[in-house]
Amino acid sequence: MKAIFMTTWQEAVRKKTFFVMGAVTLLYLLFWAVLLHYFVQTVRERALTDAFAGLASHMLTQMGLQFSSSLMALLTVMLGAGAISSEVESGVILSIVTRPLRRFEYVLGRFGGLAALACVYATLLYGLFLALGAAFHISTVTAMSLGQIVAGWGFYLLIPVAVLCLTVFGSTVFKTVPNGLLMIFIYILGNVGGMVEMVGNYIASKTVTAAGIFISLISPFHTLYAGMERILLPTSGLVGEMMRGASGLSGSGAPASGAMYVYIAVYMVGFLAWTVYRFHKRDIS
Repeated sequence: MKAIFMTTWQEAVRKKTFFVMGAVTLLYLLFWAVLLHYFVQTVRERALTDAFAGLASHMLTQMGLQFSSSLMALLTVMLGAGAISSEVESGVILSIVTRPLRRFEYVLGRFGGLAALACVYATLLYGLFLALGAAFHISTVTAMSLGQIVAGWGFYLLIPVAVLCLTVFGSTVFKTVPNGLLMIFIYILGNVGGMVEMVGNYIASKTVTAAGIFISLISPFHTLYAGMERILLPTSGLVGEMMRGASGLSGSGAPASGAMYVYIAVYMVGFLAWTVYRFHKRDIS
């Protein structure tokens, strides 16, 4: 399994997809740095009050976190969509399964290699994002405690790992391209679920709220993001009043229940176990 882990890591790093996403990430960080520069300059020139400057910092940081999370999920899908299907389609799998290697070891090796790479990428992106915020003295970033940063990092890592659990399962069912498109759709669906739930709470409709919760059960990734954002960007005062109406999108509303996080854990382990089972039963001769 260790050999499959290392081979998967090396293959993923050598893919053009990884280099393209790496370039996109660098451009994003450059754009983020330029945006922070002009933001700080504008706050100084216009002498904004602390309350409004805090609100603007909150919204700016929130926007940056949302975009970085989407980048991370997109890279995970693009790397994981063909985790198994690409090797089945190319016939490479035939030379692998004839070796003294059990199928579950192959699946876990593929998953582990991609999960480790996704976590390294997520850690670098998360660290650079916060480092740039601190370098420009953005109040929402400089106010974060070490405990907040570590807890937020934990949630940040869970997002690509959860996406990968579903994506690798999809690679045992669909071909690479259809699987990638489906996973992107499911990821976006989670954000839609947050909006639907927000609308349901706003109009006091249990039916609409329940629909939003149901969508979140299918795509629980936004729940993990919202948990991270709630830890990193607690709202109070003017910021709390302004952001509370958009709680379904920002994650600043009522936190997810413990049962929901238990469900997400079962969701991740369940899809990974299902992947092992499907591949074990699959005829690839």
